[in-house]
Amino acid sequence: MAYQRQDIRGDDPAVTKLYGDRTVATSCQYFVSHVAKDANILDVGCGPGFITSDLAKIASDGKTIGLDNSAGIVEQAAAAFPPSAVPNLTFVVGDATNLSDYADNTFDVVHSHQVLVHLPNAVTTIKEYYRVCKPGGIIAFRDSSPSIVLSLKPDLLGIRAYWDRAMLTMEKMGGNTKAGDKLEQWAAEAGLGKDGGKLIYSKSPMRSPSHTHRTVGQPAEMAIQYGMASKEEMDNWHKAWVEWDETEGSEFVFECGEVLCWKGK
Repeated sequence: MAYQRQDIRGDDPAVTKLYGDRTVATSCQYFVSHVAKDANILDVGCGPGFITSDLAKIASDGKTIGLDNSAGIVEQAAAAFPPSAVPNLTFVVGDATNLSDYADNTFDVVHSHQVLVHLPNAVTTIKEYYRVCKPGGIIAFRDSSPSIVLSLKPDLLGIRAYWDRAMLTMEKMGGNTKAGDKLEQWAAEAGLGKDGGKLIYSKSPMRSPSHTHRTVGQPAEMAIQYGMASKEEMDNWHKAWVEWDETEGSEFVFECGEVLCWKGK
């Protein structure tokens, strides 16, 4: 919801910096082996396009579309991965909850990563994924449960306080901090697997990069204005993140859920 209302701008450098390590290698191992070379792919919530471009290269004989509701991030993605570099890839502005620009049974693969976690209407969105996927095609989505921290090293009180407040703020904005745990339920409610297709639910860890850059400058000022924290709290959290950055072997890991479904023929 925060992204839909543009409370959080998808093209904000403080946001896109968090997406730098999201690639097929780090984020799509649960389904990428099933992507055919001639697949037509819709990547919903594509962000800066790292995963999208990887998928387009795998499906080099098909066509891949990266869709995002932020015009700014679509422009960035299109500039980073132009037709001269990835000729079968295009980026468009669109709404994950309403894919009416696309007819039923259009894509061989419909994918999203870390999209449903931000939406209050996940089931409606999954129904759209299902609708535009071809019979026999793949619907794949991966979302975290960011409130379920698997590992924090070093385990600093400042980071714990920051994360607890971030989770409260995320829920206030309409997100779901336990989305990964609910994916299988949401998929069933959306009708996935009820047509004879196969549905697989799995879990995997997801590493988070540093949030140091979100505790200073404009991101910090916006968080303070929104009521997430006081200036003193933000300064203390920044010190904790700097210490985390400077600690060898630091890690921040939370849980992800993954749904892979073949639409019934």
